[in-house]
Amino acid sequence: MIGSALAAAVYGAALGALSGGASRWALKKALAASEAVFYSVFVGGIFLRLIVLVAAVCLLRHEKYIITIAFAASLILVQMVFEAYPLKYNGIKRDS
Repeated sequence: MIGSALAAAVYGAALGALSGGASRWALKKALAASEAVFYSVFVGGIFLRLIVLVAAVCLLRHEKYIITIAFAASLILVQMVFEAYPLKYNGIKRDS
């Protein structure tokens, strides 16, 4: 399926960027909604990203461990990049 650890890391990064970007987009859309909707989207996003990770690792269960680890590590690290920067709502508010 995947030939090397480098290819696994690239595929994992691509899937991480896709799922992290989708999660961030959904949170940005829910930012203006009520708190219940926002937190539902937030928790749902966490579970969906976890399901994506588990499904991908299950598909790679017959590969070598180094390929599975490289894939999972790059997927998680790229997803974390999308979570590192806070969402902005109505710009930056300052107390003056």
